Amino acid sequence: MNNSKHDLLKFCGPTDNSISNLKDGVIFCQHFSAYNDPFEFWNHIYDGIPDPEREPERFANALKTWGMEGSSPDDEDVIEYFDECQHYQPPFKAMRDQIRIACFGSQRDNMLMWSHYADGLRGFCIAFDKNSVAMVEPEAYVLNVEYCDTPPIVDSFVYAIAHDQDWYHQVAMEETKSRIRFMGKTDEEGWIPVYEKAGAEAIAQMREIWQQVFAVKPLDWKYEHERRLLVHTQQRDTEPIMRPYPSEAIKEVILGERMHDDFRQRILAVLQKNHPDVPVRTARRAHGLYSIVIE
Repeated sequence: MNNSKHDLLKFCGPTDNSISNLKDGVIFCQHFSAYNDPFEFWNHIYDGIPDPEREPERFANALKTWGMEGSSPDDEDVIEYFDECQHYQPPFKAMRDQIRIACFGSQRDNMLMWSHYADGLRGFCIAFDKNSVAMVEPEAYVLNVEYCDTPPIVDSFVYAIAHDQDWYHQVAMEETKSRIRFMGKTDEEGWIPVYEKAGAEAIAQMREIWQQVFAVKPLDWKYEHERRLLVHTQQRDTEPIMRPYPSEAIKEVILGERMHDDFRQRILAVLQKNHPDVPVRTARRAHGLYSIVIE
């Protein structure tokens, strides 16, 4: 299986739109409500300072993220810090509406992807370079979809604390390094590894929450092994966008063996004109096996 963690595989049907998008060098990105999965973004998002009596688990998780487990909700430091952090909460609900998404596969020889999204080997697959696609302005993000049996619960207040902790430990580490350089000493007390570990834990928690907000689907979709491109817009509607990409973003084009001759000639003409150096391969049914081979 010729796959790369840097690839985004776009399976396309043999349609005028897919030809047009290839010719124009654009990727169709749409609002989550337009996708066929009714559970898209089917998560619950909490925000605001957790009430220690009504939401003890949220409150305890916030303290843990801060590194102050067991602190009293009446502690003045807790009250002051939580009041500050509530202003750092990302507006996840609003962000979901402004995000536009393009969905990709990650396995060139995935039978179900060729069947469901490339019209049973009558369509084609474009292998994009992830970095070339993501770095176009406005910058986008690529996430691998996680598949779960229950919808995730997201806490934007915990995200705010994790974000602040990442900032705090980065600053503390840089100040410690500067002090060591200035005084000509070593980190005898071992604070730098402590700051590095705490900062890494905060970043990991932010990434996990970001994943839960934007890239979680039911287990039934796991066969797709989906990767998604998230593009932030300023739109306040649900209209799709066309995201351009540079010519060098296309690494390879794979044609399905059942593609009609007239469509094959059309796509080859577009490739010859716009992407003459891009390798063109064919996805075929393996002889005597239920599998796809790429030749």
